[in-house]
Amino acid sequence: MGETYLLNFKKVLNDKAPLGRGSLLRKGEANLKKVIVGIVLLAFWVGASLCFAESGIPNLVGTWSVKAEGGVITKGGAAGAKTHHSGEFSTINAEAVVTKQQGRVLHGTFTSPKATESFIAVISMDNKSFFLADEDGIMEGKIVNKDKINIVYRHVTPTDTVVAVGIWTRKK
Repeated sequence: MGETYLLNFKKVLNDKAPLGRGSLLRKGEANLKKVIVGIVLLAFWVGASLCFAESGIPNLVGTWSVKAEGGVITKGGAAGAKTHHSGEFSTINAEAVVTKQQGRVLHGTFTSPKATESFIAVISMDNKSFFLADEDGIMEGKIVNKDKINIVYRHVTPTDTVVAVGIWTRKK
């Protein structure tokens, strides 16, 4: 019964349409096709945009100049062999080299006048937060722009405790 009603409705539209050959129904079908094509194109464009959004991940590969100030608490002896800072108040100039990056994951080395150590790091989903772990501590940072990262470093080991704040600046 529903089909019969639909067929009769189509016949009425076709018979009563003042447009003759390009009846309301045919014109409506043509408009509907345009709308569907438009929706499909819009969906494709949005999908492509989302795929390319991945490229918003900053590329941090390169050499970074590091300036940091911090302090050390020693636990009865000298600071550890990989401890870059020394004393209650300390300032260091160092270098971080990001040797490779795959997506959000980074590998590299950190070198100061006292030591060199390896690190791994990740860039958060917001493309602004930066988290690093070296051989004895962790670092959190904010990516300010493609050439500057603000950081906070800390570690607690059997020999010492360190906290530091600094800036990584990309060398050009």
